[in-house]
Amino acid sequence: MQLSASAASRLPSLARQYLGDAGSTLVSALSPSVRLRRAHACDPASPASRLGGMALLADGQRWPVTGDGTPLSFIGQVSTADISAPDGSPPLPAGFLLAFFYEATGQEAWGNDPADAPSWRVIAVPRGAAVPVTAPGGAEVFSAHQVVPEHVITVPDQDEPVNDAFLDTASDALGQLYQELGSGARGHRHRMFGWPELIQNPMQLECQLASHGIRTGGPAGYRDPRVPELRGGAPDWLLLLQVDTDDDVGWMWGDSGTIYYWIRRQDLHAARFDRVWMILQCC
Repeated sequence: MQLSASAASRLPSLARQYLGDAGSTLVSALSPSVRLRRAHACDPASPASRLGGMALLADGQRWPVTGDGTPLSFIGQVSTADISAPDGSPPLPAGFLLAFFYEATGQEAWGNDPADAPSWRVIAVPRGAAVPVTAPGGAEVFSAHQVVPEHVITVPDQDEPVNDAFLDTASDALGQLYQELGSGARGHRHRMFGWPELIQNPMQLECQLASHGIRTGGPAGYRDPRVPELRGGAPDWLLLLQVDTDDDVGWMWGDSGTIYYWIRRQDLHAARFDRVWMILQCC
């Protein structure tokens, strides 16, 4: 959950009020994030960070497609010159544009099936080699909007595993605390890093399992014998980009949902954006 400046400043006292001494556990889980505030319409081929517009790719680079050849849609780009990763996250590679893609027309890939992997892509393009590429037929094209990066603070959603300690003794108090924290929330939640805005369930374990070939669309996947071994790697997953439904850009993810691009900490450090996992959640 993204906190307003007012809520962030009040959290330590609110956490103590509702949770007593245990409130320090929640405060310690606060995580910095970079909000990408949508601003004015911009040049669709701008090399700056933006939502929508044209993809800038290396000359001769093939447009990404799904396994059956359906072209992906360009979602937006992040210039690593514009965005500073917050403390605690590996830095973004200098001098690159990160181009984000998703199969936005059918939206059949939700990230809970290992077979979904060809339906999204994150491509790192050296800024000096990036040229505008016209989207092929079948790919949706969205209006271009500049984004303004703003550093914000996020708190783990009440359903995140870090809050499991409160379930037995303080679940009602935790719910009341989150209701107060979110009472002033407004605006679209396009963000990088920090805690995600959950619509359904926590995602780190889901990314870990699905990326290792385990389907997580039902309870059967979590009974896979590999789950105990893989569970320990779930905290390695970082929120790379969260893209909210936004009518002004032309985005509707499922039923007013959000798409989330995740990357392992070690893969971000190595700039292995080919290992990104994506999840779609909606109401």
